[in-house]
Amino acid sequence: MKKYIIILLLVIAAFGTKAQEGTSIFVSYLPSIPLGETADFSNNISPRGIDFEVQRFLNEDLSVGFNIGWNLFREKIPEETFDYEDVTITGIQYRYTNVVPLNINVKKYFMSEGDYFPYLGFGLGTSYNEKQNDVGVFSISEDKWLFNIAPEVGMLYDMNYKSFLSLKLKYNYGFKSGDFPAQSFISLGVGIGLK
Repeated sequence: MKKYIIILLLVIAAFGTKAQEGTSIFVSYLPSIPLGETADFSNNISPRGIDFEVQRFLNEDLSVGFNIGWNLFREKIPEETFDYEDVTITGIQYRYTNVVPLNINVKKYFMSEGDYFPYLGFGLGTSYNEKQNDVGVFSISEDKWLFNIAPEVGMLYDMNYKSFLSLKLKYNYGFKSGDFPAQSFISLGVGIGLK
């Protein structure tokens, strides 16, 4: 629960502070589709996703920044029997996967004649991943920090001298660590940026 409060405070702080010259602050709604081993555990499309980003423009076509996000995937599995360690459990499963990526990113913008600015971006960092399976009174969970990459493609629309509309398609991949599986998903984000 603490991590949700921290993310909410960051979002509120983003809208409560004025960006420095050359710095933009973005908040995006980020519904996502699980892929690979993430989808093996919880396979539903998630409407629960948000990210917060600060970008410092080095010049008009290049920026560097920091990104923190949160995505929650969940799925209800009909009653089935499975083994966990030395116990056999039967029941309806409620599976949850929480992913909180923290990345440093670089974006290359392609200038156009109008108010639209397409870009390519790449993020590198870590992600906190938690898998939880609730079956009746049993709750099985494990968590891990994973090395994370996040390429993205997007577009900014310059709405006025203070704000951008942001659209992006982003792929997150957290590499496998020990017995904890790789975590991957693709997100379609829409957001607002303050400059």
